[in-house]
Amino acid sequence: MTNPPDDKTERRDFLKTAGAAFTTSLFTGNIRGANDRLAGAFIGVGVMGSENLDVAARQPGVAIASVCDVFQPNLERAAAIARRRGHQPKEVKDFREIISDSSVDFVCISTPDHWHPYMTVEACKAGKDVYVEKPVCLTINEGRTMAEAARKYNRVVQAGTWQRSGAHFQKACEIVRGGQLGKIAFCRAWIYENAPAQGIGNPPGGSPPPDLDWDLWLGPAPEHEFNPNRFGVYPKQYSYFRWFWDYAGGQLTDSGVHVLDILQMAFGETMPKAITALGGKLWFTDDRETPDTLLVSYEYPGFIGAWEHRCNNTEANPRRLMGLTFHGTNGTLYVDRSLYRITPEAGSGLDAAEMKRVADPHPLHWVNFLDCVRTRARPNSDIETCFRSSATCLLGNASYRSGLRVDFDEQTMAARQPEAARYLHREYRAPWKLEA
Repeated sequence: MTNPPDDKTERRDFLKTAGAAFTTSLFTGNIRGANDRLAGAFIGVGVMGSENLDVAARQPGVAIASVCDVFQPNLERAAAIARRRGHQPKEVKDFREIISDSSVDFVCISTPDHWHPYMTVEACKAGKDVYVEKPVCLTINEGRTMAEAARKYNRVVQAGTWQRSGAHFQKACEIVRGGQLGKIAFCRAWIYENAPAQGIGNPPGGSPPPDLDWDLWLGPAPEHEFNPNRFGVYPKQYSYFRWFWDYAGGQLTDSGVHVLDILQMAFGETMPKAITALGGKLWFTDDRETPDTLLVSYEYPGFIGAWEHRCNNTEANPRRLMGLTFHGTNGTLYVDRSLYRITPEAGSGLDAAEMKRVADPHPLHWVNFLDCVRTRARPNSDIETCFRSSATCLLGNASYRSGLRVDFDEQTMAARQPEAARYLHREYRAPWKLEA
């Protein structure tokens, strides 16, 4: 797979030739006025889905047409959020009703991760643009199909790696690409927390609550008895489904994708060619499957990248819970969600510098998406780009689960070790099929 195009250049060139007053609406075949409202539907309205809904509902020119969830309390809460923002959404339990609704212009998919690929592909096939949460896929074969569908059906597909829309992240990447740090041989990304050892506990399985469609929640994932932790989508909790392999990829695909995405953005979307991972459940005593402690080494062309997470220590520094450092011969650039900071090496001639975040990138990411829906430009976090960043995280998990160094071919998007490659492909439970 070739590197994706320069999204900003493409958008700039497009706007030189496109009329500002009208754009062709490829999803309906009609001519859409610049001030017409875009009808959006929100599928999966737990914690992150509700945040996306609230941000989108504040944007001019957007009508919240529908909210959708298989869990009734989430559905009711989301509908109330939309109504508070002046919208009158339809409440829907089955996402297929939204996919088949020709009046919907775009969908936002904030379901558990295992649903992202199927819903995105089906929305593209139905002529809808898509905002899909990260990681975009659980396996590489899924990500390939998502990117293929976006291009085949000429859809705008923005992924939820919203840091790409932050000015200080963009500037930090410009500094790296511009060579101010000198030769960069090592980068480090991380997230830390200090949580009680009991974690999410060990609740017994049983019958799902009456207001949850458990079979539809599972969808293409393997059939499994209901368990409160496997479901784990509660209004006041960080979703627990992330810690089970059937539905997600643990901390690496959840938080790691954000910072590794910026690392790859800074280096022109390059991907690693070799990956090794070590870790395990070294702290929590709960029933999660994914590691609570993990170190992944990535061999990129010309430099080494590292990801690490741990769950029982923060170095007593709550301001550096998640971040990224670029280490160059002239200095070190540190970046997180609040700022970037340059610390020069002695005698390098590089000046110390700092830039703090001036605006929340999440709403800006939505502004970018909606603008691209109207102009048909590529968004800041185009599906092909986020697929590559998601795949980097998936490769770390494949190395951990197989116990192998994984050699990766970026051109074919394939791992060379069959024992690791089996973690990068999955089949869907009938009757679901992923086909572009």
